[in-house]
Amino acid sequence: MPRLLTILAVLLLALYGNPPAMATGVEESTQPEIVPGPLIVAHIALLLPLESAAFAEAANVVKEGFEAAAQRGQSLPLTIRLYPTSDDPLDIVMSYYHAVTSGAAFVVGPLTRDGVAAIASNQTLAVPTLTLNTADNHQTLPEKLYLFGLQTDTEAAQMAKLALASGRSHAVIIGDDSALSKRLQNAFKQRWQDEYGKTLESLRYSENPLILQQLRELTTGTDRLAFLALDAAKSRILRTYLDPEAPVYATSQIFTGTDNLLLNSDLNDIQFLDMPWLLQPDHPAVMAYRHTGKARNTEMERLYALGIDAFRLMTNLLQRQSAKEITLDGVTGNIRFAPPNLFTREPVAAQFDNGKVRLIAIPSNTPETPQNTPEDEGQ
Repeated sequence: MPRLLTILAVLLLALYGNPPAMATGVEESTQPEIVPGPLIVAHIALLLPLESAAFAEAANVVKEGFEAAAQRGQSLPLTIRLYPTSDDPLDIVMSYYHAVTSGAAFVVGPLTRDGVAAIASNQTLAVPTLTLNTADNHQTLPEKLYLFGLQTDTEAAQMAKLALASGRSHAVIIGDDSALSKRLQNAFKQRWQDEYGKTLESLRYSENPLILQQLRELTTGTDRLAFLALDAAKSRILRTYLDPEAPVYATSQIFTGTDNLLLNSDLNDIQFLDMPWLLQPDHPAVMAYRHTGKARNTEMERLYALGIDAFRLMTNLLQRQSAKEITLDGVTGNIRFAPPNLFTREPVAAQFDNGKVRLIAIPSNTPETPQNTPEDEGQ
């Protein structure tokens, strides 16, 4: 993102000045009126695309999770102030600097990848910032910027670790042409082939009967397994065509809830990853933050959990001098810091058995390779 965005944001802020002080609590920031002098109040800024048609629902759920954690958590020395934005990167940059010049001592957000990339394009940041998504792997990130989110790329790499424990050496990766599927395929391939030195072949998803019939032969053999970089609907179609003896792995894309045994039965024996919030009702943090409000689909529940853990990570960053000291048994997974900028989360593993979900252990005794560094895992 060009530095012109930053320049424009600073110029506009200089023209329109700073907002009046807000009362305590989670308050919404509005465009300021011109005032005789700066009125700056120290606060925590929550930057979310609540004015975006595409992301408003997701942003509101994240906000609800963040607020729920704030109500149940320890008291903070600073007020939390809400800054609604659109999904336009320039608007996000403007709102970010509006928050900073208004006295924000810590910023949580943005939520979108483009928004994170826009903020990350700056060489320096004035205040610590915890994003709710990740940036480009090759982007040089400024100090004080911490990345956290629900990226499934990491899940794909973790599934390669789980697949390694099967003792099989050849993976058949099946995905489609979506951007997410391509990222999942690449993440699994990087760990399985480039780090573990195993073999693989990649297939494009198709409902052509001739191609589907070939899947049984391609996945048959004591050395073979399958990784599905697909959603639940497409995985259900493929499952019956795969060799029933071949281990099958997927990400949280495949899990849509526990309320439909019939549909989940079509996914029998597939192993996948998802967060404690959805899979471990007896997890201590899940029990502490469990809401009693309206039921949401799994995608929205994941975003609610993101808001909870974002608040908890923020409080840890406010209390500690070094991010390296932070580990958190979160509702989204076991969270740890991977230098230089990323908070990774390790979800829990599970398997479909006759339509029900059974938790399984993630092996810890995988071989280390020179490429398997915290920096690599953090990408």
